[in-house]
Amino acid sequence: MSDEHPTFAAVPSVTDPPAAKDPISLDRAVEEGLLIARAALTMEVKNYIIVTAIRDGQPYDLDDVSEVVRRELHELATENDENAARVDKLAAQVLKSGWAKHDSEGYQAGDHPALTNRVVIHSQLSEQLNALADDADYVAGVAERARMQAWTEVGDAIESRLLDSLPKPPDRYYEEDKEARLRAFANINLRALEKQAARKNRLSNSG
Repeated sequence: MSDEHPTFAAVPSVTDPPAAKDPISLDRAVEEGLLIARAALTMEVKNYIIVTAIRDGQPYDLDDVSEVVRRELHELATENDENAARVDKLAAQVLKSGWAKHDSEGYQAGDHPALTNRVVIHSQLSEQLNALADDADYVAGVAERARMQAWTEVGDAIESRLLDSLPKPPDRYYEEDKEARLRAFANINLRALEKQAARKNRLSNSG
């Protein structure tokens, strides 16, 4: 395939196979896809914990958070099912005679094997994500990691606000520089400043 057309490895997203310069095995693509999905899942659950704690004032509830983890896993699985159906349609389009590039996202007939691989990867990701939603240990692990990240983030924010609210320490050079500032003030020609101000007033009044 020419450089102007994307391959399955050049379309990164949470639910797409990870980008790679060289072709990788289907098993490795699925494994890396699961790692990406877990990272995104943990972030979503972390944000949920923070919002419910700060905005809604709700204490951490493992059962509630676990249900969120399961729901997000099923949603990721659904996204992969939809991607599998979309890519499968693309794979069929590029083999048709007279197909239009704008209808197949720029893919060519030579991309059919890569597109077919993507269909398999998305389908396997969907199957495994749905299975993980029923894995109590996996769900609990994601919930605990998200909880730790949430408390760390909230703690850092509170610490930052507390530091900002503390009175600023006095300038340690203030007393040392005070005498020099007083001398500089005494050296100002106040009489000359008065004459300058009076002259400006006369000029403005005469105008």
